[in-house]
Amino acid sequence: MTIIYFYQQQIKLIKNNFKIFISATEQSGDNIGYNLIKEIIKTNNKIIFEGVGGEKMSSYLNRQFFSLNDFNAMGIFEVLFSIRKFIKMIKYLANIIKNNSYDLIITIDSPDFNYPLAKEIKKNKYKNNIIHIVAPTVWAWREYRAKNFANIYNELLVLFEFEIKYFVKYGLKTNLIGHPIYYINKNKNYFENNKNIAFLPGSRLSELDKLFPYFQNAYEYLLQYNPDIIIFIPTLEHLKPKIIKLTKNWKLKIIISTNSLEIEKNYSNCSKALVCSGTASLEIAKRNIPQLIIYKLHFLTELIAKNFIKVKYANLLNILENEFIIPEITNSKLNKISFEKGFKKLINDNKSNAEQINKVNMILKKIETKNPPFYTAAMRILANLN
Repeated sequence: MTIIYFYQQQIKLIKNNFKIFISATEQSGDNIGYNLIKEIIKTNNKIIFEGVGGEKMSSYLNRQFFSLNDFNAMGIFEVLFSIRKFIKMIKYLANIIKNNSYDLIITIDSPDFNYPLAKEIKKNKYKNNIIHIVAPTVWAWREYRAKNFANIYNELLVLFEFEIKYFVKYGLKTNLIGHPIYYINKNKNYFENNKNIAFLPGSRLSELDKLFPYFQNAYEYLLQYNPDIIIFIPTLEHLKPKIIKLTKNWKLKIIISTNSLEIEKNYSNCSKALVCSGTASLEIAKRNIPQLIIYKLHFLTELIAKNFIKVKYANLLNILENEFIIPEITNSKLNKISFEKGFKKLINDNKSNAEQINKVNMILKKIETKNPPFYTAAMRILANLN
């Protein structure tokens, strides 16, 4: 009996009118939550969802208590200024959960918010299961969180197989669902033949503010390099007005899009990408687009984190192979000189770009799953409702 067949038999036993609370405070979490809910309601469209999410999840939430705009802090130092606000939000949400009969709690990623929320929910004597999706990066730093998660959560759904061992040793039920890049198609057009350049400046306003000077530098270089180049900027509705304002004087043709179909169409014509570190860099890798990754934390955050982080790289593929496969320039190493050198190499060195894509494809074969992640996750959620 296959795992999928077993789940299909189990969901036949599920009653209607369940109510689920779901919390996602980052864009990648909102994407997962949106696709997860869509998959669940294919089986049972009577389930009610309430909670915290972004633009995508909002259409499925019966009640939405906070949006992604309320979670703009990123990094240790930045979060310090938001601690009081987050504590109030956690207390507020935990009280809502206490006063409503939710059959299941799902938290997605954002462990620095969702773990304290789950802990507060347990403190309030919540009796049903709490499931977390996307493992905290215990393999990179703060490994003690694996034990903490095991004390609070009933089940953990992870994106990568290598993560399972960190949690099962503490008795936490941990299941692999796979990474959402499963659904992304590789570019058919070889990157040397395309003119468009993708700019991905991040999903938070704080990331846009810190990194945009480097996107401005990239634009200025491209203007001199080839005035026929088209710059494509996929973004989110809440960031679009700011990006339009920042690029209003640019002389190259710019395509700014929030529409998923338009975004996929434009990606197929992209030759290179300048990317804010995070989930977006993995998605660009799956699309077979050579990239340069940049990121910048507050200098105090970097100073503190330096003493705890156990990995040398920011990008997951680089971490997995312990090799500098995808170029990245981050934190104190990111300045105008280092950026210009890295960006010029991305634009001009197609031999290096070809090597990047070849190695990326070899690594992706190791981490992609055979079964669709959102379907697998939905089946695990429904199994917890029995």
